[in-house]
Amino acid sequence: MNILITGANWHTRPRFRKGIRHFGHPNPLLDGISETTYQQSEKAAVAQNMETKRDLYLDIAKGICIILMVLGHSGCPEWMNRFMVLFRMPCFFFISGILLSDRYLTDVKGGICKKLKGYYQPYVKWTLIFLLLHNTFTYLHIYETSYTWQETAIKIVRTIIMTGGEQLLGGYWFLISLTWASIGTIVILSALRNKNKLTNVHIWEGVILAVLIASTEHLLPFKLPAQFGPQTFLALAFFMSGYIYRKSGLNKSKHLSQLYVLLLLIPAIVSVFADLSMSTAEALSGGYFVVALSGIIGFIQLAKKLEHDKVVALFNYIGNKTLYILTFHFLAFKPISYILIRLNGLPISDLSQFPVLKETSSWMWTIYTVAGICLPLLVWELFHLPFLRFKKIKNKSNYYESLSLLIWELKNKVVKCLMNLTHTNHFRKV
Repeated sequence: MNILITGANWHTRPRFRKGIRHFGHPNPLLDGISETTYQQSEKAAVAQNMETKRDLYLDIAKGICIILMVLGHSGCPEWMNRFMVLFRMPCFFFISGILLSDRYLTDVKGGICKKLKGYYQPYVKWTLIFLLLHNTFTYLHIYETSYTWQETAIKIVRTIIMTGGEQLLGGYWFLISLTWASIGTIVILSALRNKNKLTNVHIWEGVILAVLIASTEHLLPFKLPAQFGPQTFLALAFFMSGYIYRKSGLNKSKHLSQLYVLLLLIPAIVSVFADLSMSTAEALSGGYFVVALSGIIGFIQLAKKLEHDKVVALFNYIGNKTLYILTFHFLAFKPISYILIRLNGLPISDLSQFPVLKETSSWMWTIYTVAGICLPLLVWELFHLPFLRFKKIKNKSNYYESLSLLIWELKNKVVKCLMNLTHTNHFRKV
């Protein structure tokens, strides 16, 4: 699951030649590289862009799903959340299975290292950062109690082994389950391949086994480690289902594209009678899996329908920054809660209520949702300012030329954000 996106579109910045500023492709000599190396990098960029275009509808699906996640945490109406929770997070596991590369089935070590770098590394990094800031957040009334040094040390260990987390990172259970689901899928599929049994039937057997374990885990005479609870086994089932979806060619099926309304209607009806999620299904995990799978496939087909819609650029932009929204959306709720506390004369201790204030106007969930999406995106933009690029060129003989390049890159980022909101990206359908 590719949840980060690379930096600025570097070929749009200006270049200088004989004292005249030009636009378009940069001068290779200005960047200190040869013409051959430049051409090779251009070919690699084209290949990467073509790959991105092929997965455009998946980025749209991720973008909408992360919005639904923030919406569910914002205090939205219960009926709305009961419908969304049936498929929004399982959809991420399913998409990760679609994107799983077959080369990891022969290079298991490389595949596991890749997944650890993509999921475990950001989990540990951001959890440790938030953990070290815990007492600062307590001083700001975001938390009620502080940690002692002993408690901090224990939580550091639990973070490293992925058995604990911070309340502001409540959504990070997803990274724990995704880490183990991806590793489990690679190991299982690699074992099936080595035995010449890598068929849809045998993979489905693994899916059913994972769902059965999730359904009966609470009946076991012993307790499994926290990171191997029902959520993780359901995540494993959704992950492998995504792989089957791609390998069987269902992602290209024209029949499914006509049934997306019917497929989404199934979880809509179930949500009226039952309140199920990955964390509460337990004995009903089998039924939950079927309903969620229906919603996921219908939702992905809907994302394909939006591939050429005017909002595609916005959802694509958000879909490539899901990690930052997952990380910062709880914290982004706090400024809104603080404003409401001041306006209504409430005690500042109410700021520690999670994830939002318990008593607010019926429409405040819309404000929380906008803040939970926009503020993390702003954090992403701040973290990806081209300062590293400036450090690379600031020692050039012409300082003012280098400074102009930096300012131009900053301007391009602003323009790119505005275009994402107002224009449509036209991608070739693959």
